Amino acid sequence: MTTPAHSTRTTNLEGAARAAIAGGVPLALLVALGMPGYAAFAMFAGFTAIFGATEPYRQRMVTTGIAAALQGACMAAGLAVSLSGAPLWLQGVGLVVVLVVAVCTLSALQTIPAQPIFPVFAFCVSALVPVRPADLPLVATIIVASLAWAWLVAMSGGLIRLVLHPRAPHVFRPIAQRKHRSLAVLRTAAVWETVGLNVVGALVAGAVAETVPGLGHPYWAVIAVVSTLPAIRQRHTVVRAVQRFVGTIGGTVVAVGILLLEPSAWWIVVIAVIGQLFAEIFVARHYAVTLLFLTPLALAVSWLSLPEAPELLALDRIAQTTLGAVVSVGLLVLGRAIERRRGRALGATSAIRTV
Repeated sequence: MTTPAHSTRTTNLEGAARAAIAGGVPLALLVALGMPGYAAFAMFAGFTAIFGATEPYRQRMVTTGIAAALQGACMAAGLAVSLSGAPLWLQGVGLVVVLVVAVCTLSALQTIPAQPIFPVFAFCVSALVPVRPADLPLVATIIVASLAWAWLVAMSGGLIRLVLHPRAPHVFRPIAQRKHRSLAVLRTAAVWETVGLNVVGALVAGAVAETVPGLGHPYWAVIAVVSTLPAIRQRHTVVRAVQRFVGTIGGTVVAVGILLLEPSAWWIVVIAVIGQLFAEIFVARHYAVTLLFLTPLALAVSWLSLPEAPELLALDRIAQTTLGAVVSVGLLVLGRAIERRRGRALGATSAIRTV
């Protein structure tokens, strides 16, 4: 009997459903318990389930566990900055440390996604959420429990496959070959070139964003940079920066339209689940479309933790994303010039294939 052709749509839905469940369940539980102000921590923990999505499950167990530890450490670092009063110099130092650790960790693991966007996002927002020392036990419990849940959800596919794969093999996406990882990559120039691009881009974007009068959320400019710059083994391209700019504007319009209706916390949960689901479905197809769903998710959940006027959120989001895109394009143009002179792509070595 011939096995039916594998469906790309089914492949996306399998991982997308796990990502939505990983973030949606803790978020719903927090709302049910009357604690929506801690929603951001559940969201960042839920992103753990995205890592290692195509890997064999024994390897995925390690990948997702390390990703969980990384997300948790970045949130803990952000909380430490918040408790210290969030001085700008300490935010900058923390951002550099997070970028170095995240880029090195994700490069060594060869993860997808490869950019350090989620660790940076976790650190930046955690550094700005107002917390008191008395809140730390509760916040720590929420973070650890949400990370554990996300890890379990990420690994649940192994049991599901064991039961259902023999009956309907075409429904499940193929598992990729086991990755041959080595810490030797951390001794290559490629990794440190990637680290350097991210650190320079993030600090420049963040510094400029801080000086623009009338605008808040400078970390959005930083996130726009780190999500646009290429990871190790990836070619420099301006297309991703343009797609991020277009997708963010469209997603911001959608988010503002939703928030102007003053949705209840439960509607925010629904928006977050739908946003995560469709963002994962489209992420491998078109980055701009992905952001039409990811931006409302990020803004809505952030709004739960730090309520603000939707119009001001929209202005900051578009302006800071534009700034981050401009910095990214500038670095990409500079990077391409360097590549032409040296005859080797930045972030790639003769031992690491550039894609």
